[in-house]
Amino acid sequence: MTARLGIIGGYLGSGKSTLVNRLLGGVLPGRTAVVVNDFGSVNIDADLVASASGDTIELTNGCICCQISDDALRTMTALAARGDLDHVLCEVSGVGDPAQLAAWRAFPGFSPGPVLVCADATAVRRLLRDAYVADTVARQLAAAEVVLVTKTDLAAPAELEAAVAACREAAPGARLLVQDPADPGAAATAAFAGPAPAPSVPPADDDGAARPSPGAPAPAAPAPAAAAPALAARAPAAPDDHARTHVTTAVEDPGPVDVDALARVLADRSGSLVRAKGVVRDRDGRWHEVQLAGGRVDRHPRAADRPVPEHPGLVLIAAGPDAQQVLDAARTAALGCAVPPPDVTAP
Repeated sequence: MTARLGIIGGYLGSGKSTLVNRLLGGVLPGRTAVVVNDFGSVNIDADLVASASGDTIELTNGCICCQISDDALRTMTALAARGDLDHVLCEVSGVGDPAQLAAWRAFPGFSPGPVLVCADATAVRRLLRDAYVADTVARQLAAAEVVLVTKTDLAAPAELEAAVAACREAAPGARLLVQDPADPGAAATAAFAGPAPAPSVPPADDDGAARPSPGAPAPAAPAPAAAAPALAARAPAAPDDHARTHVTTAVEDPGPVDVDALARVLADRSGSLVRAKGVVRDRDGRWHEVQLAGGRVDRHPRAADRPVPEHPGLVLIAAGPDAQQVLDAARTAALGCAVPPPDVTAP
C-alpha cells in the first residue's frame, strides 16, 4: 500500500490545523498519519490536532522546509515504509515553504496528494503588502496546487471578493477553492478526496472553462527514487528570510491562569503579535485553547474527551525589527495572568 501524501501550508493563523482536524473528522477514508512542524521549540500545533489514531508526529526546532534534520528524514522515510497508511498529511510551519516538501510525493511508498495552501480571507491582502512578511506569504501561495480561502464567515462580501482576486494573482497556476461558511468541510473534501491536481495544467474556473496561468511556476522535478528529497534546496535568486524575520517564544506551562485576563492581554497586542496559540488551564483545572490569529482572539474550553496536552502553555510569534521587544513584553504580560494556588493551609 502507498500512502497519499498531502502537504498543507499557509501563513500563521490561516486555518491549517482546523483543516487537518476536518480531514481527520471523516473526509479521508482509512488510516491517516499527521506530521506537524511548528515554528519554534515547543510544538503547540500537535496539541491542537485531534488525531483519533494517535499517529501525530511532531517535528520542532526549525522549519522542515528549510533544514535537513535527521528527525525529518527519519520520520518521512519511516512513514513511507509502513504499508498500513492510506494518507499522510504534512502540516508545514506557518512561516515555511510547502514547495520544499513536494518532492517527497515521488518517494517510494508515497503517492501524490495536493500541495494545498490556506489563505485567510480577512488577512491575505494585508499580508501580501506587509513589508516584513509579504515575501513569505507570496512564496507559499506560489507553491500551491490548491489554494483554500478560509475564514470566509468573517469576511464581508467585498473583502472576500478582493481576497479571491489577490489569491488568483499570487497563485495563477493553482485551483482555487472558497470555503462555504455553511459547510466548511466541503472544500476539504473537494481538495483531498479527488485526484491530486497537475500544476502544469491551467486550472478550471467555476464555469469549467480552463483559464490561462501566465507565470505559473513549473512543478519541481521528482526526487530520485533511491534518495530522500533534498529538503534544504532553494532558489538562490529568491532567498526567503522567514526564519530571521519571525521570532518566537514560549510560555511553558504557567500553571493555572485567569483565561479572561490572558485573552485581554492578547487582544491588546493584536496589532503587534502575528500569532499566539496555546492550551492553558484555569483556576478550576479546566483546559482551554486560546488563539490569536488575524488580529482576533478566540478561546474555548477544550473538549473533555481530548487528552491532557503534552505541551501546555502558550507560543507567541512576532515579525519585524522590533519583534523581540514585542515578544518580551507579551510574555511578561502573559505570565502576569497566572493565578496563585488556593490557600490550603490548615487553620
